[in-house]
Amino acid sequence: MNGRSDETAARPRVLFIGGIGRSGTTVLERSLGTDPRVVSLGEVTHLWQRSLLDGELCGCGLAFRECEFWRRVGDQGFGGWDRVDAARLVDLKDRLDRSRHTPRYATGAGAAKWRDDLQEYADHYRRVYSAALEVSGAQVAIDSSKQASLPHILLGQGLDLLVLHCVRDSRAVAYSWMQKVTRPEGRAGEERQYMKQYSPATIAGKWNLHNAVVDALALRGHRPLRLRYEDWVDDPVGSVARVLAFAGLAVEGDSGRIGATWVDLAPAHTCSGNPMRFTVGRVDIRRDQRWEQGLSRRDRTLVTALTWPFLLRYGYRP
Repeated sequence: MNGRSDETAARPRVLFIGGIGRSGTTVLERSLGTDPRVVSLGEVTHLWQRSLLDGELCGCGLAFRECEFWRRVGDQGFGGWDRVDAARLVDLKDRLDRSRHTPRYATGAGAAKWRDDLQEYADHYRRVYSAALEVSGAQVAIDSSKQASLPHILLGQGLDLLVLHCVRDSRAVAYSWMQKVTRPEGRAGEERQYMKQYSPATIAGKWNLHNAVVDALALRGHRPLRLRYEDWVDDPVGSVARVLAFAGLAVEGDSGRIGATWVDLAPAHTCSGNPMRFTVGRVDIRRDQRWEQGLSRRDRTLVTALTWPFLLRYGYRP
């Protein structure tokens, strides 16, 4: 017995993490995943390219196709990953999964071909989520894709979809995206790869757009739970309990896996995400405030000027 109801199997419960990268979402997802009723999948939006086509590493450290968990998910969801046209899914993602299409998702506008393609695209996510829940025996699957348009596509697609909107101070996010960070996902023998870097103005625009598109879910009657990075790291235990309750999972007593300033992480089968998804063992949870000294006055002023309306909306001081 895995504790999953027939209703859960028919309508997979998915906690989608929205917002923008460098908002503390990877360690948050991993912390939520310490609950045995939760399975953390990482950024599923990248599964088609990075996992299936590029053969990058699972969070457990094995190549994606060598990971037993993901092999079973592929078998359960599709009869094997070889039956998934990953190149087709990447093409659909590039054409359909864009923030500029948000009004079309809401109104259902578009030709029959557009709607059929959306249905096909969403159905592959539904199959991944459902299979992951079946294989793991969990009740809730976490997708930390943060692709702002994706939850708009997934609404009404046979999912019990919940959205967690993670927000962090735009200046901190800008500083983080300006740093050079190694991507450890590549295969042995490959040249070292790095995560993308953005200018302050570019990331400020992305910060505005991602948050606005997630906020727009409320206009469709689907109100996300908002969690600020600063509140999460200041109270990890309370924040995790709040999110689990939002996902329909009651928290009773001390799990022993997370404390006021730390979390004990076991290996997780995340298909993509921040490099810390490979971290195992005790991890300190504390505010990363390096941006306060590291971000130049000029860049700080620029990012503040470009993002101040949303900074105020989310309770930050411009």
